[in-house]
Amino acid sequence: MNFRQIESFRAVMSHGSATQAAEAMHISQPAVSRLIADFEASLGVRLFEREHGCLKPTSEAHLLFQESNMAFSGLARLREAATSLSELQRGRVRIVSETVYAEGFIPRLAAAYHVNHPDVHMELDTGPSARIADWIAETWYDLGLVVLPVSHPDVSVRFLRRQHALCAVPPGHRLAGYSVLKLEQLAGERFVAPVANTPYRVLFDRALKSAGVDPDIRFEVRTQHGICAFVAAGAGVALVEPCVAEDGGDQRAVFIPCEPPIYWDIALIVPKARSPSLICQDFINYLTEHAEDYFAGSKLQVQITAVSDH
Repeated sequence: MNFRQIESFRAVMSHGSATQAAEAMHISQPAVSRLIADFEASLGVRLFEREHGCLKPTSEAHLLFQESNMAFSGLARLREAATSLSELQRGRVRIVSETVYAEGFIPRLAAAYHVNHPDVHMELDTGPSARIADWIAETWYDLGLVVLPVSHPDVSVRFLRRQHALCAVPPGHRLAGYSVLKLEQLAGERFVAPVANTPYRVLFDRALKSAGVDPDIRFEVRTQHGICAFVAAGAGVALVEPCVAEDGGDQRAVFIPCEPPIYWDIALIVPKARSPSLICQDFINYLTEHAEDYFAGSKLQVQITAVSDH
């Protein structure tokens, strides 16, 4: 049994004769008759009675035609699904990100992308950059957002942007009115720091050591938004990822640029073992194109420039 035999059977059932079926299929009438005979032989079931050169469907033929209608309906849906995939209207993207980018940056851009791609299903999970690289390499996810450096032989890296740390201080703090803070001005302050052995803690320690500041760390917190919550509660000052300010952070915290600048690079990673799907690649392009727009729209820049220098 092959598809051409099934097609000829359906054509005869739909058009009522081998001649009309042949015209619909753009083949000869003998070719249709041969396909029907081969189809019957492969099934071991007589589908048509031959009467005066005409094909009269048997009861078995009518039952089989009903079943074929359901099967071909499924093929039609499969064709529609394939078309939707090629036109970037359907698909799934599994994303895993450092937590700070999963609490504002990715949700906002994913929601905006979804407006024009309503049938695209997205999943978002979080983890530390080193583990994210492992998970991407093992194809547990389609796309990862990490803090560089990430060295893994089985992932491809696409630079996204450079981030510059901000100093977060409680409202009313002695430093809250500055437009730019030198790291040396943080000497003697109580600090809320990232937990040890994370990219942010490495940057925190390196920057303060270079500035000759021995931080008085009172609290260690895993998430950047958690750090800002401690700062807002008056627990101390902190160096934070600017995303928390973009996301609204805690409105009671004051965010100020640092000098010299403390920066790190973030990137998108995908598995080398498997090329991104069309919809995943389209979303990667969307993130890359709109990342700058997301940060450029920050109210933070307006607030900073409005504060007088001291």
